[in-house]
Amino acid sequence: MSAISLRRAFEESDDELSIQTSEPKRAKLSPAEDMLALFASLGLPLTTALTKSYTHFSTHTPLAEGYVLGVDEAGRGPVLGPMVYATCFCPETYYTELSSLGFADSKQLTEEQRDKLFTILQAHPQAGWSIRCISPQDISQCMLRRSKYNLNALAHDATIQLIRDTLQRGIELRKVFIDTVGPPHTYQKRLQELFPGIEITVAKKADSLYPIVSAASVCAKVTRDAHLSNWVFAEGLLKLSTKYGSGYPSDPNTVRWLKESVDHVFGFPGIIRFSWSTCVKLLDDSAAKIVWADDEESVQNNAKLMASKFFGAKQESTARQRSKFFSRRRPIVLAVTL
Repeated sequence: MSAISLRRAFEESDDELSIQTSEPKRAKLSPAEDMLALFASLGLPLTTALTKSYTHFSTHTPLAEGYVLGVDEAGRGPVLGPMVYATCFCPETYYTELSSLGFADSKQLTEEQRDKLFTILQAHPQAGWSIRCISPQDISQCMLRRSKYNLNALAHDATIQLIRDTLQRGIELRKVFIDTVGPPHTYQKRLQELFPGIEITVAKKADSLYPIVSAASVCAKVTRDAHLSNWVFAEGLLKLSTKYGSGYPSDPNTVRWLKESVDHVFGFPGIIRFSWSTCVKLLDDSAAKIVWADDEESVQNNAKLMASKFFGAKQESTARQRSKFFSRRRPIVLAVTL
């Protein structure tokens, strides 16, 4: 049979089995598997334990024109998982087209809609995006260290880093829109001083006002959700469920998961942000108490000193002194020990 006859037979026949191929038919991937495959192709570390924060930039060739950039976050309030800051940027001449794609505040979109928009974004070379994914371990360490480094400071520094990294890639930013953290006026003034050549707008609900911020919101939310749904526990031997709900302390599913996952000796796995009051209370109620021997000696020694001052006697302390390593890092040591 000639090639033309074969082609005609294929077109006229309704029997798909009349043509046999050597390649087996591939099973259709689920939406979750599709997203995992997409993130793997983008080079994001979803198949390894997320113990350190990282930054990722999409592949983008800068154009010789001015750009507009939006910044938003996902995962600021949850008790578990990473906090993700994201940007989305495009040339000003392309902004109208990007706005027509249907981006909105990620919280107002379904998971399916967010995944679809994120996938569409990859097919638009005029647009680019970046993320700063802050691991729960780093959040805990910052919040529990002696000189407290709070979430607002973390958020500000992540935003500043992403804007600087974008500029260093040769992208000429003219306008930047940011969903505020703290008072908008104060935050905008600080950013304007750092980036005097850029028109910066910081506003409440910016993800609902500016499509470029909405696009950044989608990038942040999709990335965080992908990490949570594919979470790899660094503890290895743990066999824990990943049905932890939204991660917010007000979510009954999250509270139930926390209660079921706390270990009497080792506390919570590394997915948890140990500085959250929800975790602190559960550890106090459900985990073993930790008593530092040096703490007891210190209390006894202080009592002796108070007595000696009251009665006028001078006594030299013979109590063993705690190493400066532990006195300076005690909150972090406690978090790790738990």
